[in-house]
Amino acid sequence: PQLLRHWPASMSATVEVSTPTDLMGDNLQFHHIQVYVEPDSLRPLADYKKLESQLNALASRGSFDPFSGGMRFLPAGALPARVEEGRQIWNQLVDPADRRDEAEYASAGQDFVEQLLVGLGWRVTAEYVGPTTRSVLVTSADPCGVKFCVTCALVGGDDADEPYDHFRRSHVERFLTAHGGRPGIAALGFEVAEEGGVEAILAQYRKRHPALLVWHAGAHAGAPSSDVTTGKRARVDWTLTYTDVRKVQAPAASSAAAAKPAAELELGRMRIGEVFAFYTADGAAADDGTVLRFVERAGTFASSPGFANPEGVLPGLADAAPVFDGTSIPAYSDHWVSNVLDREGFLRTLEEALGFTPKVDFNAGVVAAGEARIESTVTGNTSRRLAVSGADALVNQSQVYLPINNALSPVGHVHGFLQEIGQGIQHVASRVDDLKAFIERVNNYRLITGRGFTFLNIPRSYYGRLDAPLLAKHTTCSAVLREAVCAALVTAGLLSTTGILDLEAATERLRAALAGAALPVGLAEERDAKLEEIVATVRLSRYSNLHSLLRDHLQEEEYLQIVRNKILVDIQGSDILYQIFTANILQRRPGDEAPFLEFIQRVCADTRCKAPHEACSKPIRPGCGGFGIRNFLTLFLSIEVWRRPPLSLARRLPARRRPPALCAPSLAGEQGDARARRRRGGGRRGGLRARPPED
Repeated sequence: PQLLRHWPASMSATVEVSTPTDLMGDNLQFHHIQVYVEPDSLRPLADYKKLESQLNALASRGSFDPFSGGMRFLPAGALPARVEEGRQIWNQLVDPADRRDEAEYASAGQDFVEQLLVGLGWRVTAEYVGPTTRSVLVTSADPCGVKFCVTCALVGGDDADEPYDHFRRSHVERFLTAHGGRPGIAALGFEVAEEGGVEAILAQYRKRHPALLVWHAGAHAGAPSSDVTTGKRARVDWTLTYTDVRKVQAPAASSAAAAKPAAELELGRMRIGEVFAFYTADGAAADDGTVLRFVERAGTFASSPGFANPEGVLPGLADAAPVFDGTSIPAYSDHWVSNVLDREGFLRTLEEALGFTPKVDFNAGVVAAGEARIESTVTGNTSRRLAVSGADALVNQSQVYLPINNALSPVGHVHGFLQEIGQGIQHVASRVDDLKAFIERVNNYRLITGRGFTFLNIPRSYYGRLDAPLLAKHTTCSAVLREAVCAALVTAGLLSTTGILDLEAATERLRAALAGAALPVGLAEERDAKLEEIVATVRLSRYSNLHSLLRDHLQEEEYLQIVRNKILVDIQGSDILYQIFTANILQRRPGDEAPFLEFIQRVCADTRCKAPHEACSKPIRPGCGGFGIRNFLTLFLSIEVWRRPPLSLARRLPARRRPPALCAPSLAGEQGDARARRRRGGGRRGGLRARPPED
């Protein structure tokens, strides 16, 4: 492709844009994410392709594969044998030096590309090697899904020789400098669906927020004010345009006639415009970190989506011949979350430049042991495209949501992120079709290979616990018997002192433990008469909090799958949101603040009782199920526990808020119980290893 540079002639030039609307936000959709990593930190493409071949061989070899072999949702005792079978075959496929023990897995120091290949079954679908940078495009088997372009700077070379601005080393260096040398999510790419949309967006930024334009005057020394490719005067539209031009030789009128000069035929065009996302703390200049990138495609650049047309993602990318193994899990962008210094200012910028409006505004309340406070607002566009089936709602990328967080206190995750890294992207959230299957796939592959992702440790008390009030609500037991039930189960080793029941405790074990407890005659008679309702309530305690939200929408085994996989659940009306968060990605040292990933499943009431591809009686409301407002406290507390020793949290809890000793929730207590189980040789539940938070 040829590059046509459209540089501003001067800061006072006038921009004339012919477009039906002034604000183009409603014409945006998610397009790609560019991640910058440290210099020379990407492995050679041949290494990634070797790993892909090994994963493909693994998927073809045995019944342990989570999709071809029915590994999903096996009974608790069946999965470890399947995992061990898979581990043995994996160790035969890889070199001895490449074998890893899952017990030694740590989220810090992981290769992000490798994590996507192993954990999600994605593949390196395209590559770019330039004079100053190297990039790989990593996607699922669905070219319409999430696209991560991971870029690192190379040693040597000159940016002046780099034909693609989005692959310039100076951009990588600028971002890393702004983020204290930390890798991160550097550019959020949005596609504009309407011709002239990129020009219209940048016109609004020039009018209202000129300091945020990436290609402002002086940003590139000696930037030309005319089209250096054709010599024609360039419009002052602050964009870069890449064209796919082919030369066509017209035949001569006769054999004796002179050949006509070759004509140029433009087959495709891709226009790119960029702005900095945030202002600095004083609002006087642009924060040199995160960039918002707007792309507009036509012709060959828009002929097909995703990796099937890599230059339609970013010009310069070339096909890397991906081979998928049938276990790839497609994911689709749902929302991209920022941590900022001035939330109101960023909201105002997005409204003035794009027409985005707040969708959800809430204060997350007290998190991290009562000391950390944040505010968060979800802003976004109003998509002109409405889904009419469950399948369409899953893949629809035209509804853009951008949640924005700011810290209100000098402690906690958001504050720490801003202090260590600066303003930037905290996490990106992607939709999947079946979150339970997704999590089991990720966990099983980590157990087999020692690679991939792990997830934040959600406390069991989030899902439910056994205590006297729960027994009082669901049984007719006396107060004395309710306390005796808890004590008997604790004595039998089936219940922790914080009220957490052994998730895999069989009904017969519960019944035997209760029936065998030594009680006074009158109390024993009451127990015997009410034993079955007591046992039913004890079993319910494993997911009682979820049941209070979802009632009979799910069967018991479905509830237990949610608990085993540590899925967060929220509801909005009759819509359901399932969430899970990975541990940090791009984290170089334990304890460092770093971004993470979120994966969600939206179960919309309008589609719950219909086949996935069946048309709905009315359009599906975008963002059904909300954004997990009920889960903010749990999320940020889990982040804090992941980063800190649990006792430090317990010490920071005010005495009046510390739980009582018996049948009461305590996150630190649950970790202590987990450590005790590991000392006794336990630690696996449903085939998944119970892992303590990393320090």
